[in-house]
Amino acid sequence: MKFFQFIPNNLNIDFVGKFKLFVAISTLSVAASLFGMFTKGFNFGIDFTGGAVVQIKYKQPTPIDEVRKTVDALGDEGASVVAMDKTDQEYLITARQATKEGEGSLPVLLLNKVGPDKASITQADIVGPKVGSELKLSAIRSMIYTIILIMVYIWLRFDFRFAPGATVALVHDMTVAAGYYVFTGREFDITAIAALLTIAGYGVNDTIVIYDRVRELIKLGDNSDLAQTINKAINLTLSRTVITSGVTFLSVVPIAVFCSGPIQDFAETMLIGIFVGTYSTYYIAAPLTIYVEKWMGKKQAPRRVASV
Repeated sequence: MKFFQFIPNNLNIDFVGKFKLFVAISTLSVAASLFGMFTKGFNFGIDFTGGAVVQIKYKQPTPIDEVRKTVDALGDEGASVVAMDKTDQEYLITARQATKEGEGSLPVLLLNKVGPDKASITQADIVGPKVGSELKLSAIRSMIYTIILIMVYIWLRFDFRFAPGATVALVHDMTVAAGYYVFTGREFDITAIAALLTIAGYGVNDTIVIYDRVRELIKLGDNSDLAQTINKAINLTLSRTVITSGVTFLSVVPIAVFCSGPIQDFAETMLIGIFVGTYSTYYIAAPLTIYVEKWMGKKQAPRRVASV
């Protein structure tokens, strides 16, 4: 097992003692993200706004400018046209304007405009405004339910005083990751929601590992106060955290660098989430747990955790 001990477990780095500086940084990051959400807003994809995504393949090489003119002529001047390859034959068209199904839909109009003998529609997805609005509400509900369920899980598995720290850290991670979409202008769609929920699960997993080690130390008769016990738990699990987060980070980097489109956005968000999720465990979840313990005024309460 020594092969996996990347960092010695006898370190005594004072993570908890340095939390004030990092809490200030986190507060500014969350405030900036929230400010951007309310002022600039998200660049919502058609999943939430309604519209159409059409993949068209020309039988002969066709310049992208000509494709854009064709789409503009159909009344979708704000549509995005992206080349799928270097042959100038296959393009992905994203139109945010509401499109009707059937004969009035973008795929049908586009094919009629170009001519069935010159091109073919290889894929088409149409989302109506009403469906997009419902998806947006469903996405918001899914994130709220996730936060509530994780808080309840921490409460039942450990102790009530552990739940607020994990919950605040969870909200912090998701807010900062969402801020990435705001300030970069990346399209916020269903894939973005999947990224945020993945980050939530990843971050709380690291927090639970720390909490588990705290519980083990208490069971073994650790008589230190909660702050020292948490600090010791962080140092003991530091090797595991570095290896797990490092390997996950390295596995996501190639996707973020070499891929494109929604999968690249997902990977880039995950890179931010891996860092923020690990960081928030040490400098948000752990210190807040100590403050909740002090606020409740029960210095011996951690002993009850050992019985869980």
